[in-house]
This record gives sequence, C-alpha cells and structure tokens, in this order.
Amino acid sequence: MHSNTHTSPNGSPLNNCKASHLLSDIDIILKTSIGDHPSFDMLASAFNMSGRTLRRQLATAGTSYQKMVDKFRCDYAIECLLEGSMSTEQIADSLGFSDVANFRHAFKKWSGLSPAAYQAQFKHSTAA
Repeated sequence: MHSNTHTSPNGSPLNNCKASHLLSDIDIILKTSIGDHPSFDMLASAFNMSGRTLRRQLATAGTSYQKMVDKFRCDYAIECLLEGSMSTEQIADSLGFSDVANFRHAFKKWSGLSPAAYQAQFKHSTAA
C-alpha cells in the first residue's frame, strides 16, 4: 500500500521548507549585492534550475523576483531615509538607479510618497 502523505493539496512540509530556504537565500543575495542585483537568469543559474522552474517556485511562494527586488530596494531606501545619513541622490546611486528622478518615481510607486514626503512624515511623527 502506498502513502500519499508527500502530495497533499497544500504542499508537503518539504516543499514549504524548500520555498522558505529559497526565499531566504534570495534575500541574502539581494542584501549582499546592493545596487548590482543579479539578473533573473543569473539567479536561476546560481540555483541550478531553469528560469521557468524558479519563476514557478516563487509564484508558489506568492512572490516574484521583481517583487522581492522592489521590496528590498524600498526597505533599504526607507532605512537610509530614516537614518538621514544619505541624500536622495546617494540612495539612488547606491541602489543602482541611473537617475535620481527614476528613483523618486520608483519610491513613490513603492510607498505612495516621494522620498522627501516620506522623510518629512517620519520627522513629524517622531516630533509629536
């Protein structure tokens, strides 16, 4: 008699663990490659899988490589803005944006506010 415990509709613990490790490994890669993130194809190659397989595994985990890159960039930019140690231009440059206007546009898309408005809102909320 064969057991079907390895193929549950919600995915097996092994698959959930693999997805968790994959996301964790990608986070580490993003943190160690600020401003020069590997392309999707380079990432797939680093994990010894096809782009299609990586895309499918990320989709199963509810994300995509672009979403992960955007989240990392947004979190990093917010951290830099709140520390106040870098200008908007320096943050844009460190994240690999070719133009500060492109960074401002991306930041507004991510957070709903411009970098200056975000920083001002934080300063106002901490002063109150």
